Amino acid sequence: MSHLGRLLDTFLPLLASVVFVVLWLYVALAIFTDSPLPADTWAWLRGLDVVAAVAVWLALLPIGVFLWAWDSRLEPLFLGIVLITLGVWTALAWSSSARALARRRRQV
Repeated sequence: MSHLGRLLDTFLPLLASVVFVVLWLYVALAIFTDSPLPADTWAWLRGLDVVAAVAVWLALLPIGVFLWAWDSRLEPLFLGIVLITLGVWTALAWSSSARALARRRRQV
């Protein structure tokens, strides 16, 4: 595997983990402080041009899913299902990071 490939193999899972940590901090902020930030962020996402919106949605998909669920005023059960799904997604990202770091340590 090339040097760039090994770097990406380590960097991308770590980046995904950081994104999920930020997501969970954002969720906690929204739930525990009754912040207007999710509604403002959702309005910003919906106001983007099509090309920019596609790029941002792909980059921030988990946050976009949370914002959609939050803004659509889902029943608590369905909002809970969305949050549990995002939690599982987070666990998968973290396990991927752990595997990538373990592979990297074995190769060094």
